[in-house]
Amino acid sequence: MSYAILHRLVLIPYRQNINFAIYRKVENVFMFFQEKITIPIAYSVNMNVCISCRSFYNKSQLLKNVIITNKKGIQENISTLQLKKRPIWKNKSVIGEEVSLIPGAWIIKALATAEQYNLESLEIGLLNQQLYIPHKICTSTNHTPFLLPSAKKEQHDLIEKAIDWALMHGMCMRSKTNFNKNMLQFAPFILLPSPFPRKEFEKACSIQTILNILIHKVAHDYNFLKETLQETIKVDNFTKKLFDIYETVYNEGFMQKISLGLLRSDLMLDTSCAKGNEYRKHIPYCCWKQVEINTIASGFGWLGPVSTQLHRFVLQELGYKDQLSNLPENNTLGELCAAMIEAWKLYGNSQAIILFIVEDVSYNICDQRFHEFEIRKQNPDIKVIRRTLTDMITLSKLGFNKELIVEDYIVSVVYYRCGYEPGQYHTEKEWDVRLLIERSIAIKCPSIQYHLAGTKKVQQALAKPGIVAKFLKDKKNITNIKEIFTGLYTLDFDEHGDIAIEMGIQNPEQFVLKPQREGGCNNVYGTDIKKFLLYIKDKQERAAWILMDKIIPPVHLNYMIRPESHNYLGPKELISELGIFGVIIADDKNIYVNKKAGHMLRTKLATANEGGVATGLGASLPDVIHAIAKYEVGHEARELYFFREGTIVMWNVSDLESGNILQFLKHYEENSYTLELIHAESELMTYMYTESGKKCHIKDGNIILTRDATNLEKYTFSNVIAQSVKLGIWETSLGHYINTVEFVTEDLRTGKKLRMSQREVLKKQGELFALRHLINLSSDLLDTPDFYWERDDLESLYQQIYGYFNIAKRTKVMNEKLNHCVELVAILSSHLSDRHHIRLEWMIIVLIMVEVAFEILHYVDRYLVK
Repeated sequence: MSYAILHRLVLIPYRQNINFAIYRKVENVFMFFQEKITIPIAYSVNMNVCISCRSFYNKSQLLKNVIITNKKGIQENISTLQLKKRPIWKNKSVIGEEVSLIPGAWIIKALATAEQYNLESLEIGLLNQQLYIPHKICTSTNHTPFLLPSAKKEQHDLIEKAIDWALMHGMCMRSKTNFNKNMLQFAPFILLPSPFPRKEFEKACSIQTILNILIHKVAHDYNFLKETLQETIKVDNFTKKLFDIYETVYNEGFMQKISLGLLRSDLMLDTSCAKGNEYRKHIPYCCWKQVEINTIASGFGWLGPVSTQLHRFVLQELGYKDQLSNLPENNTLGELCAAMIEAWKLYGNSQAIILFIVEDVSYNICDQRFHEFEIRKQNPDIKVIRRTLTDMITLSKLGFNKELIVEDYIVSVVYYRCGYEPGQYHTEKEWDVRLLIERSIAIKCPSIQYHLAGTKKVQQALAKPGIVAKFLKDKKNITNIKEIFTGLYTLDFDEHGDIAIEMGIQNPEQFVLKPQREGGCNNVYGTDIKKFLLYIKDKQERAAWILMDKIIPPVHLNYMIRPESHNYLGPKELISELGIFGVIIADDKNIYVNKKAGHMLRTKLATANEGGVATGLGASLPDVIHAIAKYEVGHEARELYFFREGTIVMWNVSDLESGNILQFLKHYEENSYTLELIHAESELMTYMYTESGKKCHIKDGNIILTRDATNLEKYTFSNVIAQSVKLGIWETSLGHYINTVEFVTEDLRTGKKLRMSQREVLKKQGELFALRHLINLSSDLLDTPDFYWERDDLESLYQQIYGYFNIAKRTKVMNEKLNHCVELVAILSSHLSDRHHIRLEWMIIVLIMVEVAFEILHYVDRYLVK
């Protein structure tokens, strides 16, 4: 057996646990005799025993003694009892690079390949490669700052109170699965307030009035709407029907020039900052981007503010009264209803009513009814009725002066909570009703031109350079609006459309495909984009769609309470979408009302796609990427965890695939390690599954997962394994450092002249403090990461694995060695400084002596010679 193999298998992996004097003695003997000695092994390495990656794999017994025999026959024994071993792995044997596993077990490999990964570029690279789907896991402290009671009983009591509060305060909906118009269930809600940066919230509120004016001016520009929608109406029948109505009333002349706009601008924080953005290093987002602006049936005017009231109740129950001031005031319902009342006044008929156009079946009944009740509350003289488009076929007509008459009532304001998707127009008669309403003198919310101004195609056109400047004059307002637009691309049959098609096909994970629809569930995501674009690439119907850059929001943890689920206590990874309501009442010449009208924060699971968001870790977790293989090989998923510190943990990845991954990683590494070092300090483990009901744990060197284990539990295992691998790299670095300064102690002991310059000593000091900084300040080796503090199950799992890898002890040993090296380098620096001072003193003495000699010569020349 060669020295290199034994040195790698025994001495290097266990150098931290071998008696140092014996280790040094043995290593020196190995190095001196490596070409001249024979190293027989008392119990040879075979199918039953192999030492690799700091672990023993043994089916029968331990390697008992290593016997070194030189040519003179002198033997020295090193007992392996001096090695503090980990638990024996009984379930497999590892021979070189090939691993034999028992059925139901899979391999975990962990390697540190570089000092750091560029995760931003790596994520894009993974998306472009189209073999793995990258996600992000929230491990930062970007979660709700409020703590639930520690006792489970108290937690359940709080949730039951919150559910009852929601039911008794009208925070309800009708069930879609078990519909009964006489039964309500509480609307899904988030137990604790979700975080949103105050600065960005205030910015979004301040910009809403500018957006109101922009939409109003766009809606009154016939030529712009016609030019923008001309390709879309050729292939999208729904948009064509709307535009035909618009063109009809435009040519006839609008009977009612006043429009009521109840708008909602939906936005999200974005983490996809430009590379090199220094600001992003300190906050979990870089800006916010507009998802869309809604001009028709802008819902949640009631559910938004009632959620704020619920959170006030919950915070009071938890004793966080001092935090109530951080919940912004929210009177959306009052503001929206006040705008309808103002429009009713502008109509000028105190006997007229307000008409709600509603769906055939209203699930979000509370959100609609509370608008009606609030109007009656603010002005009891106003009557409100609700009718469907189908009802209006037989119930509506125009009066002599173009009044809209419904069941003998004159209608002053028409508020649409329906009519935003094709399925709500069952026949041509419903379209005739829409035209009838537009021809009337009733004030519409929205008018047909406002409806068209909110289409995706118009929003895409506004994002083009120079377009916003056509409608707004103030340069600051133009800049503010342009900043909130994300990338929006046309799919028309032109050069720009062809480029967008190719972009979507090449990188589908980076985009969202949107039709001209409202109401959600219409968008296309991920690999489906590629399939869909290839299908419509040469078809005219592609002009009905737009391509939008995917927004990557930060993730936070909170508790989602849903009527169909009873697993309330497990925190979920969530993302939030902020909606800012705006009110504008205006005609083509005058603006009567323009203001911000409250907000709603809609929070959903990070796995949800709707809204044009990318799921996963966003910037809340800028230090880890979790990637899952798209294509399955067997039933067990292949997963990768990339840590910014330059480590990768691979679950169920073959040697061939891991080699390809390491080759791919080289493009994103900073200061790569040597291949020899990477493999010498790697970790290899197995994992398997047990029945549900138990906890994930580690036993006999095997990772045991429950069948319902989450990504966070796998992340916890990966986190500690990655720390162990990185620590191994630093241990090797320190070992190399010690070797480079070892001769100094011998020189000091024997009194020899030091063979280092002051510059070399300073360089050694820099290396030492850089390593010390990495271990103690830039890593989580000394303490449990903040991520686990409020996750008791994960924290106990983390500590168990942390103990298994002896990280605390190894870190302590490292720091003791570092302290010794610091003292040594300090002595060197002091000695060299003293030597320098002595040299300076001798130079001064010599100079003084030279000066004295010159003075003596001058004296002799002046007095004695004369």
